[in-house]
Amino acid sequence: MSNTSLQLSHKAELRLHTRVVADVQATAVPLGMAVMMTGAFARDLHLHYAWGVPVRRQTRDVDFALAVEDWAAFSALRAQLIGTGLFAEVVGLMHRLRHVSGLPVDLVPFGAIETAQRQIAWPPRGDVVMDVFGFREAQATAVTVALPGDVQANVVSLPALAWLKIVCWQDRHRRSPGKDAQDLQLILNHYLDAGQEPRLWDEFVPWTQEDGFDYVLTGARMLGHDIRRQLNAAALARVSAIVAQQADAENPGVLPQEMNPRSPEQAVLQLQALLAGLKEKD
Repeated sequence: MSNTSLQLSHKAELRLHTRVVADVQATAVPLGMAVMMTGAFARDLHLHYAWGVPVRRQTRDVDFALAVEDWAAFSALRAQLIGTGLFAEVVGLMHRLRHVSGLPVDLVPFGAIETAQRQIAWPPRGDVVMDVFGFREAQATAVTVALPGDVQANVVSLPALAWLKIVCWQDRHRRSPGKDAQDLQLILNHYLDAGQEPRLWDEFVPWTQEDGFDYVLTGARMLGHDIRRQLNAAALARVSAIVAQQADAENPGVLPQEMNPRSPEQAVLQLQALLAGLKEKD
């Protein structure tokens, strides 16, 4: 798939979020940091604003992933953002600020500060550990989004957002159940609707001629195919292992139930289709 940009400059309803994006970039970019929007706002940009997919819970948060050289660089960014008067700290949460508009802003650093296990340990004590696997890979495949007021920004691609949701779900579903699983379900349900359907009738015609062809399941398979093409072997193995464990028809994991409480069996089928795409050979 190509990293086609999203043209959303005409979406007046994005002006408030755009102010936040512009204010973060105005400080981060001069510091030499690569800024990428991620999380639920990225989901909404790809699915709701670009393609009209309805979402149950539109987010007011704006999440940013930031490539940093060390913790001193992150601390400098945070201090400068607060120093502008446009952001206020949230006591007890190093990663969160509040914009003057009232919107919460999450800043997740990655890069040189990662451990060999692809985690970060928040200073000063290092007792809060976060898995940041996938952000480095997602940065390499980010897409450009045009926002109101001639603001240009990078946003995680939809396939990358899906694998980040899978990894985040594994990392935090016990303390924060449901959210990542439901976002993954939404992406799986609507991947073809998000501008990918023409590829089905161009690149993947043989899939449509297979017995039991199913539109939604084929979308999940295409998503797996696209994820596979964005990840190296080690990263692909990690994502595939999570999906395989959860998609076992005889002994499914917790993820299908969180994805679709009314029909976890359908969620298992979607995860199996996703896994088939992850294992496709070019």
